[in-house]
Amino acid sequence: MNEPFVVAQPFRAAPAAVGRPEGLRYHRPLAVLKCMLIVTFALSAAPAAAQQAFTGRLSDSACGAAHQKKDHTDRECLVACINALAKYVLVDADGRAIPIVNQDAMGLPLYAGRPVKITGEMKGGALVVAKVEAIPAHLHIGHVMTNWRDTPGTRGFLPVAIDEARVAALHAKLAAKSASLDEIELHAAHALHALDPGREAKGPGAAYGVKKATAGALQHLDFAAHAEGATPAITTHAAAAAASLSEAMRLVDEAIGAAEQARSAPDSAAAAAAASRLAALTDDLAGKALQDAQSHLSVILKAEGLQGAPRH
Repeated sequence: MNEPFVVAQPFRAAPAAVGRPEGLRYHRPLAVLKCMLIVTFALSAAPAAAQQAFTGRLSDSACGAAHQKKDHTDRECLVACINALAKYVLVDADGRAIPIVNQDAMGLPLYAGRPVKITGEMKGGALVVAKVEAIPAHLHIGHVMTNWRDTPGTRGFLPVAIDEARVAALHAKLAAKSASLDEIELHAAHALHALDPGREAKGPGAAYGVKKATAGALQHLDFAAHAEGATPAITTHAAAAAASLSEAMRLVDEAIGAAEQARSAPDSAAAAAAASRLAALTDDLAGKALQDAQSHLSVILKAEGLQGAPRH
């Protein structure tokens, strides 16, 4: 049977919607895009989960605020409890143990048993940790005793000051024992370099200088005493340590003057007198003033549980 012949009809566009001009039908995608932009903006404007700063001491769920192993330090006890499947907690100023949700948060093992500042969010009575760091007062104590970014070996200011002072004292004694003017001038210049490399560019030591290191220790000790988390132990012993460091700065300035006199003296007699004074000043500097400051800082480290604390 033959198929019926169908006459092809010419193509006609669908009529525009009643009541809408023909040209507006092409603006539908633009309207949709606008709606999408509005929704996206609304979502992006929604506030993120609020984070707060929490301070306290990192402990464990077994011991809470009081560690039970009397023959262990707090840190040693905490590590033992964590190994026995206890959980990290933050003990606040009121002695409350706040559970920590993310037990694998970076920084928890590092600061175990120590005062910390945690940035995070409370959810259902537990803390979701975003960041763990030392409290500000402890950071500055660390800069004095443990590390600083531009010191030799990135060590603390005070250990560097003590090492440089020993070099200065050694060469001051050599200058005082020297018989010739040339030898006095040489050792006086070496002592000067250890005191302040800005005055003498060449010589033994770390090329950092007692003056710069002592000034840094004094500055960061003051920061620690006035920072968040400063305890009575910090403020009391920081004041005593600051007095010793101020005395060290006085001795440094006088020793620099004596070294300059020794290396520019017109004769050996004048140089020897200046060298003798230089030796006495640097001996007091290395053997008393800086050592007294270190003793006070050691008390702070012990009181605050910072012995063997991580470098910041």
